[in-house]
Amino acid sequence: MAVSYTCPNADCGVTLKTANPVPAGKRVKCPKCQQMFAPVPEKDTSPSSPAGPGTFKFADSDEKKTSPKKPSAAKPPPAPYKKPEDDDEDAESIKKGYGVVRETEEELEKAEAAKVKFGDKVEDKYKKSARGPAVALLVMPSNLLTGEGLLTCIGGLTLFVVGMWPLAFNDAPPGDEETEEAVVMMLLGCMTLFWGAMICYGASQMQELGSYLWAMMGAVMGVLPLLVGIYAIIMLQNPKVKEGFEESDAGAEEGDDKDKDDEDDDEDDEDDEDDDD
Repeated sequence: MAVSYTCPNADCGVTLKTANPVPAGKRVKCPKCQQMFAPVPEKDTSPSSPAGPGTFKFADSDEKKTSPKKPSAAKPPPAPYKKPEDDDEDAESIKKGYGVVRETEEELEKAEAAKVKFGDKVEDKYKKSARGPAVALLVMPSNLLTGEGLLTCIGGLTLFVVGMWPLAFNDAPPGDEETEEAVVMMLLGCMTLFWGAMICYGASQMQELGSYLWAMMGAVMGVLPLLVGIYAIIMLQNPKVKEGFEESDAGAEEGDDKDKDDEDDDEDDEDDEDDDD
């Protein structure tokens, strides 16, 4: 006959079963909480367990095996899906479904009239800038003039050094003729250096569409010594190039007028503040 024991641990409290009773005074270990205790036998009317002597097993496992399974209650069928009602739609429109509504002729005419049309008026109001074509035409001559100006500056600096050399690095004092030649060479070098600088300045004005007068002056000076100025003069006579310079001058004048207006406004504000004080 199987004997039941209850673990004295309050947190455990599991019921254990064994085939043979445990001798009095013998301590056993709970297989669940691992606590040692002296088992106290309890009456058990269940049939004997096939487990051997001195072995324990949980009583709940036998009860689960012997107890018949209760039939599970039938689940209620899911409720049918109910489409949410929409205030903007009625039953007839839902039955008909959705479709593409074609626009009427009047609506098409109104839409065509509302479209923005780009015609001659818009082209006259927003004219194309003439600076782009002018800059594109002056790229090559301005670059050539810049190169010629730099070479001229290098030549002038070389002449100045050559003329200064016998005066600065000579053991014997130079004579009057040598001094005159050196001074003339140095003056020629300074003039050549100035000439090249003016060519470079004219080329920069040409490239930036700054001043047409300085650009033409740089082109004229660029005729010497490498004749590059002839090509620059021809390009400066192009009507598109002239329009670009005129547009650039007009923009600069407008910017100056705006600056003057801003200065006048600032002066008026200062006068008002002085009056308030």
